[in-house]
Amino acid sequence: MTDPSFDPIPIAEEIIAARAAGARLAPFTGRVPGFGFDEAYQVAGIVACRRAARSPVAGRKIGFTNPALWEAAGLTHPVWGNMFEETVTRTGPGGETPAIDMAGSVEPKVEIEVVVVLRSVPERGDRGAAVARHVAEIGFGFEIVDSPYPGWNMRPADAVAAGGIHHGLAVGPTVPVTDPEATAAAMADLTVSMTLATGSEPPRHVADGAGRMVLGNPLDAVGVLVEMAADRGSPLAAGEIVTTGSLAPPLAAAAGELYRAEAGGGALPAASVVLR
Repeated sequence: MTDPSFDPIPIAEEIIAARAAGARLAPFTGRVPGFGFDEAYQVAGIVACRRAARSPVAGRKIGFTNPALWEAAGLTHPVWGNMFEETVTRTGPGGETPAIDMAGSVEPKVEIEVVVVLRSVPERGDRGAAVARHVAEIGFGFEIVDSPYPGWNMRPADAVAAGGIHHGLAVGPTVPVTDPEATAAAMADLTVSMTLATGSEPPRHVADGAGRMVLGNPLDAVGVLVEMAADRGSPLAAGEIVTTGSLAPPLAAAAGELYRAEAGGGALPAASVVLR
């Protein structure tokens, strides 16, 4: 339970100032007594409101979706944050590769994720195909996550306070969901291979991933997010973009890189992103 004397505003302002300056922060869990998830989501809410004043919320991100990592992080569930119109880019109408601006990032990493666009909001308890019935489009996305905490040394509550350490999202080509059962099965069995190209160098393989790494199925992550966001008084809405958690270990990222992801068996359209 939050200490009644806790004031989230100074912490939110410190995060906003650091992000604007590309500066680093000392983790709040190490310097604010009792700083946990209740406090972190209060801070994140203020940060999101300030940002939404200039750029509306476009959707949500869910993180720490690999249960194998929970014990070491002291977790029993994932965490979530907001994404904004100014941080989300999409593949162009002619198939143009989207780009993410790396300006202002401090220690960025790239994650390959399954991204959905909600047709409607799933019901509490929905998983798999029950979630897919509420999904209009699905595809790959590349999220840039960026830690303001040196060396990525932080607790999950620190990540929540810093907006889920979201920097940007590039949404690849999407396909409509017409068969929820088939989509759910495909996501449970999904595999992905990622390559990196820089300058004149040919692409090289850098990572493999799988849908089972994301709570067993990326669609299940959407169902969990629906519940967590509602419990924090911030329910999802139709039309929101949801990025569901990393399918593979995050990779250090830098401007000038071109990433491409391909699904095994063509389960989702191939996607690319340019970091600039």
